[in-house]
Amino acid sequence: MQLITVLSVATSMIATATANVRSAVELNSECNASEPMARIHNRCSYDVHLWSVYKGDGCPTDEMVTLKTGETYRENYANAQGGSVGVSIKISKSQQCKGNDITQLEYFIQRDSPGFNFNYLDVSYVDCPSDTADCPTRQEGYYLVAGDQTGFTKASSDNSWCPVMSCNDPASCNKISYVLADDVQTKTCDPGQSMDFYMCGGEAPGESASSASSAAPKSSAAPSTKKASSSTAQATSSAAASSTEDSYETEFKVAAAAVTPAPEAEQVNNQKTKTEVVYVTAYETINAKRHAHGHGRRHQPFHA
Repeated sequence: MQLITVLSVATSMIATATANVRSAVELNSECNASEPMARIHNRCSYDVHLWSVYKGDGCPTDEMVTLKTGETYRENYANAQGGSVGVSIKISKSQQCKGNDITQLEYFIQRDSPGFNFNYLDVSYVDCPSDTADCPTRQEGYYLVAGDQTGFTKASSDNSWCPVMSCNDPASCNKISYVLADDVQTKTCDPGQSMDFYMCGGEAPGESASSASSAAPKSSAAPSTKKASSSTAQATSSAAASSTEDSYETEFKVAAAAVTPAPEAEQVNNQKTKTEVVYVTAYETINAKRHAHGHGRRHQPFHA
């Protein structure tokens, strides 16, 4: 009786482990184009190899997809495993998932209750520990867009909601990606919206590299053509706050005035002219503690 019980437990454990294994090959071939998804576009001059895994599952060699230059990988979103573990799409130039030359596109789909549904996403170089490491996009940069960039899913002014991210080299990519595990680089978007990760080059699809570099500096988190106007950003933020009262606090205004040196008096026709300086205070609407619900540091559940 005891032996049967032990065997039953072992069989159950094996079945559970098998169920948790994600096959990038199957996910790519069975992706439903009518459902929200993560897409990876290889614009690099080299092939890349990728795996889609949950934390702790490792990278099964026989479930690897090789993405040649010009090809696209896609998979429909999967809900967080057990409500606490997200998906990491690991990308490497090597066919071995070694953990020291990996670029990761990560997402965490959370559906706790009506009105509180989010996709927490990021790009991570945690498994690519050096600016000089030979990881995909580490030297060449990337362009990422989440959401269709219209209405409620247009990028917020601080680029934390449905972001458009662009970088061209290690220095600029470090500013918008995870480099250390305790960085705070998680972005958020509606889980009903797809996201696209264009590897190699910070330009948007169809945009030349020269025009991209002139449109946005390398340190920019999003191309200037994609930035929301202040009125649009306020409307987007207000919509997010009203639909997720338990995760976003009430918006407030922060005043900021530029410090302008007082001009010297000018003498015209032997008369002194006094110049009056008027300081204008600019107001910008921002979100208070956007990730106050505890997912500001969402990278830990991803790290596999």
